[in-house]
Amino acid sequence: MKKLILLLVACIAFNANALVGERSLNTKKNYKTLEQIQLEATLFSDYNAEFDINSIEVIEIEEEVQLGFDVKQYLPENFNALEGKNNIDWSEIELIEVEEELELGFDTKQYLPESFNALEGKNNIDWSKIELIEVEEELELGFDTKQYLPKNFNPYKGMKKISCEKEDVVVCLY
Repeated sequence: MKKLILLLVACIAFNANALVGERSLNTKKNYKTLEQIQLEATLFSDYNAEFDINSIEVIEIEEEVQLGFDVKQYLPENFNALEGKNNIDWSEIELIEVEEELELGFDTKQYLPESFNALEGKNNIDWSKIELIEVEEELELGFDTKQYLPKNFNPYKGMKKISCEKEDVVVCLY
């Protein structure tokens, strides 16, 4: 029995030692360049400090796409993809705005006056003469809210009344 326990302990010790030895210590993976360390210190050291975005150097890496065939075989001779790129005269190009018409299933002209123009006077609106009215709707909760409020509850407490031509208006103070 003692030999069996000794053999078992020896196996466990050798396996534990072997597992530690198998782990490759790839320290290069954990190294950071001086630029990375400076960038981390700049970005993450003080959260309240202002950061100069121009201190970051952006490097664009262009990778070639391998299609598996020669593209030049399928292009015309002396082909230049960038030829004429800057020769566009935008004043000669007419832009067309395509509007989709809404199909209502009936002719709307029958219901409008003869000389109706929906856009007539759109820029002649005097916004100072327009009075905005907010319509308050009663909210039905399905129970009496007075049972759940303190006695003499006044939701308008802390507000003041202002005299107005039409009626008294309650104005919020905050």
